[in-house]
Amino acid sequence: MKQIKNFDITRLHMQEDFNFQTRVRDLALELLTLETDKAMVEAYRGTVNALDAALKQSDKNSYTALVNEADAKADKRWSAAYAYVKAMADHPNAEMAEAGAKLVAIFQKYGILTTMGFDEEYGRYANLLQDLTALPQETKEMLYFEPWLDAMDFAVAQFQDLRAQKTKEESTYVVGLAKEARMAADASYKSLVQRVNALVIVNGEAPYAEFVDRLNVMISEAQAMLASRSTKSAKSKKEEEGASEEVE
Repeated sequence: MKQIKNFDITRLHMQEDFNFQTRVRDLALELLTLETDKAMVEAYRGTVNALDAALKQSDKNSYTALVNEADAKADKRWSAAYAYVKAMADHPNAEMAEAGAKLVAIFQKYGILTTMGFDEEYGRYANLLQDLTALPQETKEMLYFEPWLDAMDFAVAQFQDLRAQKTKEESTYVVGLAKEARMAADASYKSLVQRVNALVIVNGEAPYAEFVDRLNVMISEAQAMLASRSTKSAKSKKEEEGASEEVE
C-alpha cells in the first residue's frame, strides 16, 4: 500500500524548508481535490503562506524609496545654498561679500554633507542649521538668505520624519517571527502527511496515488541533498583535523 515516506523536515535550512513546502503546497492544491480534502489542504496552504509572509516581511519597507527621495532633496537644497553663499562671497558690495564669506566658513566647518552616510550627514546638517539660524537677523536679510535656510530646514525635517516612519515599520518585524512561522508550517506538513497516509488506508490508493508518488520523489531528492551535505561536512572536518595534526 502506498504511503508517504517518513522525512524529518526540520533538518532542512530555512530557505530549503520554505522551497520544499511551497512545492508540497502546490502539489496538494493540484492533486488533493476531493471535497473532503479541502479543509486539510487549506489549513496547510495557510501555514505555508504565513511562512512566506514572515520571510518577506523584513526585506521590504514601504518607506525606503521615500527616504531616499527626501535625502536627495535635502542634498540638493544644501548644494544650492552652498553655491549661493559662495557666489555672495564674491559680491561686488564689500559688506555683502564679507557676510557671504562668513556663511561659507560655516558651511565648510561641517564638510561636504552629500558624501556622508545618513547618521553623520544629518547630525552635521542639524548643527549647520543651528549655526545659520543663530546668525544676526540683519545678516540673513542682507543676503536674502532666509528662503534658503527655510528650504533646507524643511527638507531635513521631511527626511527625519520619513526615516522615523521607516524605523517604526522595521520595528514591527518581530525577531523570531520567521522561526515561529516555520515551526507552524513544519507541524502542518507533518499533519498533512499523517492524514493522507490514513486516508489511503481508509479510502484506498486511487485518489492519492499520484500525490504520494510525486511527494516521495521530492522527499528522495531532499534526502539525497542532505546526505551529500553531511558527507561533505564530514570530509571537510576530517581534512581540518588532519591539517591540525600535521601542524602539531
